[in-house]
Amino acid sequence: MRKGYIKLLSPAKVNLGLWIKGKRPDGYHEILTVFHTINLCDEVFIKEGPLRVETSTGIPMEENLVYKALLEFERATGKPVEFSVFISKRIPEGAGLGGGSSNVAVVLKKVNELLGNPLSCEDLSQIAGLVSSDAPFFLRGGTALGEGRGEKITPVDHLTLDITLVIPRVLCSTKEVYSKVSETDLRPEITSQEVLSLIKEGKFDMLENRLGDIACELYPEVGEVVRFLEHIGHKPLVSGSGSAVFYIGKPSPELERGARLRGWRVIETKSWLGV
Repeated sequence: MRKGYIKLLSPAKVNLGLWIKGKRPDGYHEILTVFHTINLCDEVFIKEGPLRVETSTGIPMEENLVYKALLEFERATGKPVEFSVFISKRIPEGAGLGGGSSNVAVVLKKVNELLGNPLSCEDLSQIAGLVSSDAPFFLRGGTALGEGRGEKITPVDHLTLDITLVIPRVLCSTKEVYSKVSETDLRPEITSQEVLSLIKEGKFDMLENRLGDIACELYPEVGEVVRFLEHIGHKPLVSGSGSAVFYIGKPSPELERGARLRGWRVIETKSWLGV
């Protein structure tokens, strides 16, 4: 524990499903997704002091989503934010697990609380959405539908799942993956009601992620993970735009042997109920 700091946990997420519905006038894509937090967490430390945001991986402050969000918080409240933040990164970057977005939500909530809650939950969601489409989800966590760019959140009854992550040694670029979306990848007909029914009935084998399919085409390492998991009998999905691949269930000895041979990281996780 860093002396004088408040310690918070900042959970990762997986996308239990993700459908691309079309291209928006603002250049983003309209999506429908199912977010789900897991107990793989960054550690966030906050204390009073000059505004500063540092990470264990050395992300430049000006590029850090948390720093950008705190500047937006200052603009919204008209008051200076005088807190120092240190983030110990445990969630792999470039893996589609939402670590940076989670950090934004956790820090915004805590800073708002420490300043006497000058902003409402809706205000915080708007600020979070300015810097990351996924960040509004993490203000609540659990399980939720995400629509629009992913920032329109509808809570869903929480699930309790064992989830195994398999992460190859490659970082995926969300921008690059989205740039390869074509008309054949779009599913404008899919509805939130259909997806909710699949979730409630536990039909996880029917969930899909076309964005993940594109990641497999762009990054052969991701495709290799997916094919290996299918070969040993699992139903794999890519989280977000990758590179993390996951399945519902615990790690098997066959997976762990195969991952060691290929240099993949295997992380056993569960649903995160602590948000």
